[in-house]
Amino acid sequence: MAPMGLPGQHQHAVVVNQFRDPKDPRNIGGPQGLSGKYAVTFVLARPGFNLLPEGQHSFARGLRGDSHLAVAKPAFSPPGNPDADQILIKGTTEDANFVFTGFPNPRGFLGKVVSEPFDANSFHDAEAKAHRALASSLSTWAVHLDIPLYVVQTESVEVRTENTQTSILTPYSEVPLAVGPTANLLPEFRGYASLYREALNSNSSVYQFLCLFKMVEAMLKRRARLGAEARKAGQLFTRKYETIPATPDAAAITWLNAIFSIRPNWDPMALASLFPSEVAGKSFQYVIDKVLYPMRVDIAHAILSQSGELTLTVDELLHTRNLHKWLPLTKCIVRRMLKNDFPAEFLSYLKEDGTVIP
Repeated sequence: MAPMGLPGQHQHAVVVNQFRDPKDPRNIGGPQGLSGKYAVTFVLARPGFNLLPEGQHSFARGLRGDSHLAVAKPAFSPPGNPDADQILIKGTTEDANFVFTGFPNPRGFLGKVVSEPFDANSFHDAEAKAHRALASSLSTWAVHLDIPLYVVQTESVEVRTENTQTSILTPYSEVPLAVGPTANLLPEFRGYASLYREALNSNSSVYQFLCLFKMVEAMLKRRARLGAEARKAGQLFTRKYETIPATPDAAAITWLNAIFSIRPNWDPMALASLFPSEVAGKSFQYVIDKVLYPMRVDIAHAILSQSGELTLTVDELLHTRNLHKWLPLTKCIVRRMLKNDFPAEFLSYLKEDGTVIP
């Protein structure tokens, strides 16, 4: 599998089986899946350690998984059943009762958790229900044992058709040192650059979004300050009108090439995932006000309510597809704003058509 799009972008690959008999009912459904039985597999990994060489991907059956949780020999001999080679996990939610089996890797550490088939309306629904049912156990183990339990890949199978949807995290590219080896940044821009690096260094989509949104918020505040200072001095303060590309076409590719010096393959699927149709042609301010700010508020309510108490479960928040949907565009908005506000410090060698200034 070779996913396209921005590095670090969460995507899904779906395999749809086609059966020879055109009248076979299993040919009905498509990549979204229909109501019926689904089974979901969660593959674990130790944060910072890849299960495969970077840039390679596999379906769950080709991965052993890993974690810091010892559940079987040779890492651990369970009391009362030292030869146990799996664990049974039960979860009850508002959706239903769920049963999972945890499988160790060859070293005896929990590597995969597989659900028994359960009812769901689609692949997305199955993934959400299974995660909701398993998350409490993962969180309980983490808080009691003080270990991370990081789900690196989620894979859903529609039992009726054996169609499969698996999650993929687009890898970062290996790139040449195409910028000067020594940076002498102005203090103001240095803060933005360090926060952007902090976002990229994190495995948490929530933390990445918070870092990027803080950059957006800070640049808007900076613009307001500069505007007020200019008006007080009797000067004109102008800035570019920033919009999302209206259509995922050649113009959108040019728009991206102006803010990314290292470029993935901007194929139609990548463009569609970067520019959700509901904000096509909209201004940055519209996206910030109608999409990004409400997400920021949801995160704040989950983690830092005004009362000081937790009001929502972060397990639910972390699983929202909404965050993965908008994170790539948020990164694009940040880079476009940085280029507009700091033209001498950020991508000064890139023209607006994406070509390099000699």
